[in-house]
Amino acid sequence: MLNIQNANYNSMLELLSKYKKQIAYVIVGLVLLYGVIWLATRKPQMPTDYRAAIDSLTKANTLLIEKQNQLDSTIRVYENKINIIDSKINNIKVKETIIKEYHHEIIQQVSHYNATQIDSFFKKRYNY
Repeated sequence: MLNIQNANYNSMLELLSKYKKQIAYVIVGLVLLYGVIWLATRKPQMPTDYRAAIDSLTKANTLLIEKQNQLDSTIRVYENKINIIDSKINNIKVKETIIKEYHHEIIQQVSHYNATQIDSFFKKRYNY
């Protein structure tokens, strides 16, 4: 039995020495195949400090967006108030134009008044 084991052992050694280049190529090929598969299927891991920085920046960005929304609503309120004031100013300008036209007509008429009409005009105007 010992002879059979030695014979098997010797035949294995002969096979290994005969095909050692091919065995080395197969082992290197398997290692390369494993490396390619590992590189192709691995998920990229982000370092935790980068993840923490991204999370803190996201929170800060959210706060900035909320503040910007508040500022936008405040701006809209002020724009509405400005529009109201602009409409009042335009209304006053229209009234001012009407008053100017009225007084211009009266001034034009005064140049054609006689003495009693001028006296009456100043009496009405200055209440004396």
